[in-house]
Amino acid sequence: MNIQTEHLDDHTARFTVEIDEERFDKAKRQAARKIANRVRIPGFRKGKAPYNILLQKGFEEQIVMDAVDDLSQTIYRETLDQSDVEPYGPGAFEDFKLEPSVTFIYTVPLRPTVELGDYQSVRLDYEEPQVTDEQVDEAMARLQEQEALTEEVEGPLALGHRVVLDIHSEFVDDPAPVEDESAEDADTEDESDDGEASETSEHNAPAAGDQFVHEHDVRLRLVEDQEILPGFNDELVGANVGDELEFELTVPEDSEDFPDLVGRKIRFHVSVKSAESITLPELNDELAARITQDEDEPLTLLQLRARMRETLENEQERTAKGEFSGRVLDEIVSGATIAYPEMMVQEQIDSMIKDLDSRLRQQGMTLNDYYNVTGKTKEELREDYREPAIRTLERSLVLGEIVSDLQLSVPEHKVEGHINTMLQQFGEQAEGLRSLFDTPNMRGSIVNDLLQEMVSEVLVAIGRGLPLPEPEPEPEAALEAENAETGEAEGTGEVDDEAEAVADETGEADTVEPTEAVDVSEANEAGDENDSRES
Repeated sequence: MNIQTEHLDDHTARFTVEIDEERFDKAKRQAARKIANRVRIPGFRKGKAPYNILLQKGFEEQIVMDAVDDLSQTIYRETLDQSDVEPYGPGAFEDFKLEPSVTFIYTVPLRPTVELGDYQSVRLDYEEPQVTDEQVDEAMARLQEQEALTEEVEGPLALGHRVVLDIHSEFVDDPAPVEDESAEDADTEDESDDGEASETSEHNAPAAGDQFVHEHDVRLRLVEDQEILPGFNDELVGANVGDELEFELTVPEDSEDFPDLVGRKIRFHVSVKSAESITLPELNDELAARITQDEDEPLTLLQLRARMRETLENEQERTAKGEFSGRVLDEIVSGATIAYPEMMVQEQIDSMIKDLDSRLRQQGMTLNDYYNVTGKTKEELREDYREPAIRTLERSLVLGEIVSDLQLSVPEHKVEGHINTMLQQFGEQAEGLRSLFDTPNMRGSIVNDLLQEMVSEVLVAIGRGLPLPEPEPEPEAALEAENAETGEAEGTGEVDDEAEAVADETGEADTVEPTEAVDVSEANEAGDENDSRES
C-alpha cells in the first residue's frame, strides 16, 4: 500500500491509500461469488455463475461496491497500524477512486494537543475575603430562627409570618428604547455602530410577557430583607392560606438586585399555600447551649458566635479561591495553544443537552416542551450551546494537561479517609454499608473530586505567586523517609521489605491515578478498536 497522510486545519488527518490492482481484483471476485449465491442466472446453478457472466448481466457496479465495502475496513486498520497518527475517535470512509489507481480516502479525528506555554508565570490580583459583623449577625439570626416556636396560621397574614408560595410573574411593559446621547455629535459611521449596539441591547432585554420569577414552593418570611421587590410583602399582608393574589409592582430606581430592570412593571400571580407564625427565642447562652447540646461540651453564646465567624470565613475563603482559580484557569487557557477535532465539540454539546433534558424531566418537562416554549429548533439550541461547549472543553483539556505536567495524583489513603468520613454519619451501621461506598465507580468519583480540589489549590498558588503545594506521600512512604532520616532503618531493610510485602499481597499502587487521565486513555483505546468498525 502507498499511504499519503495530510493534516487538515480542523485537527483531522486525511489518508489517501493506493492499493495494488491485484488485491482489488481478488476482492471483486470474492464479492462476485457472494452475489452469485444471492441471484439466479439462467443456465447456471445458484452460486455457480462465472465472474464474466455476472459482468455481462450488469452486476459490475454492484461487484465493485461490495468489494470496496469489504476492503475499506481492513485497509483502514492497516493504514492506522502503519501511520504515526493518534486517532481520537472513529474515522470516516470518504471516497474511493478507480483511476488512475485504486485509491481509498479516509479522514480521522486526531487526539487533542495542548501546549500550556509559561503557565506558571500567570499572576492575578487576589482579594482576601472579609467577614463583617453584619454577616455574623445574619447567620446567628438564622440559627435563632431555626430554634423558633412555630404555629400554623390560616390568616390573615402579617409581617413576620413565614409563608410557602407559588409565584408566577411576567413583564407588563416592553423595554424602553436606548437613546445614545452622543449620537448628534457622532459621524455617520459611529451613528451606525451605536445604532446596532442600541438594537442589540433592546433586543436582549425582556419583553412584555417574558417571565420574571416562576417558582413553586418558595419559602420566605414576610420581612424586608427577604422581599422580592419593595411592596411585595405589603400585598400579602391580610391574605389567607389558599388565596390567589394578582398585583403589579415596579422595579425601583435604587434597586441593587435588578439595576438593568429599573422602571420595569411586573405583574405577579401568587398562590398562598401555607403560613406559620414564628416566636423567636432570646439569643443568649441558654440558646447557644441548646443548639450545641449534642457536642462534648455545649458552647456559650460568645463561643458559638466565634465559631460561626470561623465557619463563614472558611466558606468565603473557599468561594473566593474557587472563583480565583477559575480566573487563573481562564488566563492559562487564553495563553495556551489548543487543538482538537470538531467531534469533541459536538460530544460536549451532546452532553450539555443531555444535562438540560435531565433537569427538564425533573421539572416534569421534556426537550420538546422546551422547544415549544422557547420557539427554538434543535439546531438553534445546539448553536446556543456551541460557545459554552468550546469553553468547557478547552478548560478541561488545559486542566488535564496541568495534571499531567505536574504529575498530580491522589494518594490512596486520601480516598480511604474520604470514604470513612462519609460513613461516619451512619454510626454503628457504617461498616455494614461500606460495600455500597467502596466501589470502583464511587472511588473514581472521589478521586476526581479530590483531584479537582488539588488542581484548584495549584491554580490559586500559581495566580498568587506562591510555592506549589507539595504532593502528600502515602503513610508508608512518609514513615520510610522519617526512618531514613533518623537512621532507624539503616542496614535492616525491614521497612522496605514490609512495604514490598504489602504491595505484593495487595497489588495496589502507591497512588490512585486521576480518573480523567484513565478515561482519556480508555476512550482513545476504544476509539482505536472501533475505528475500523465504524469507518
